[in-house]
Amino acid sequence: MIAISHPHLRPEVGAKVSKYSQHYMDLIDLKNNQFKTCLLTDVLSDDDYPDLHLLVSTMHDHYPYDPISKKVLGSKDQWAFTFNNLIRQTDLVPFIRKILVKLEEAYGQPVDIEFTASINSTNRININLVQCRPLYLPGSPEEVSIPASLDRRQVLFRAHRMICGGSVDQIRYILYIDPRRYTHLDYELKKSLGRLVGQINRHPLIRSNKIMMMGPGRWGTSNIALGVNVSYADIDNASVLVEVALEEEGHVPEVSYGTHFFHDLIEARIIYLPVYPADPVADLQRKFFETSSNILPEWLPEAGEYEEILRLIDVPRVTEGAFAQVVADPQRQQAVCFLDKPSPPI
Repeated sequence: MIAISHPHLRPEVGAKVSKYSQHYMDLIDLKNNQFKTCLLTDVLSDDDYPDLHLLVSTMHDHYPYDPISKKVLGSKDQWAFTFNNLIRQTDLVPFIRKILVKLEEAYGQPVDIEFTASINSTNRININLVQCRPLYLPGSPEEVSIPASLDRRQVLFRAHRMICGGSVDQIRYILYIDPRRYTHLDYELKKSLGRLVGQINRHPLIRSNKIMMMGPGRWGTSNIALGVNVSYADIDNASVLVEVALEEEGHVPEVSYGTHFFHDLIEARIIYLPVYPADPVADLQRKFFETSSNILPEWLPEAGEYEEILRLIDVPRVTEGAFAQVVADPQRQQAVCFLDKPSPPI
């Protein structure tokens, strides 16, 4: 991540620079005519890439050192892809800044762009703009405030990290994928789980009611070890999407912030919330989600093998008429999901 205003600042220091740097790249193998994912060091270590010194640093004593010439020192297992020299020795950052300013003026709001970049022998950058679209920022057009007098028995969970703002009331259905059971699910069932979510998402009753979807790790990932493998079309009828970051052996899954999938959620005004169950502040009511009656067999009788992993909860049916409601305040970085009975008509 490079901040245009302060490009030399990094979000991590020391050994974490290497840990969180890019390690793999997707490519087209022209010889074998196929897509591949390869280690960056394997692709770029044969000394025929002329600008490698702009991309990598060498880790020594847990600290990255940038090449002072075009020769990259150290063994490839010491390399970390920092792009430090690309930032310091070329006009990439000021060029991108100018592009973003011009596009923001034209669109009347911030934009999200994709681009390719090439560099010549004098370190001058050439940019080709691939994609541009308005960047909808997390937030709510209206002021929202967290209810102050909630009974703890009403609260289903709280969130307090990376909040998208807004308020959604009368959520009738909750789709809940059990994070612990998902971890131990075999590969094929994990792979097909996203298609089941898509079937529920397209059910006629979902189109006429509101649904909140909750699942482990990162929704929308192609790596099913990180989370639920769905496309945007599988969840586009959701009003709220919750990513449950369950700590397993000290690992907290990465959530979707910053991805294309995340931007699709923001544009569609779907409230996105990450919930960390190990954090006491989250107040996640596991019992409600894990023991409430499951209507999945009623809707999709053929999906019986998923009954233990995916629970579809008809909230009013199990709460004597109450619906779920989500209120998220992006300014205070707080959100709460709670049960609330609608007021009777006057």
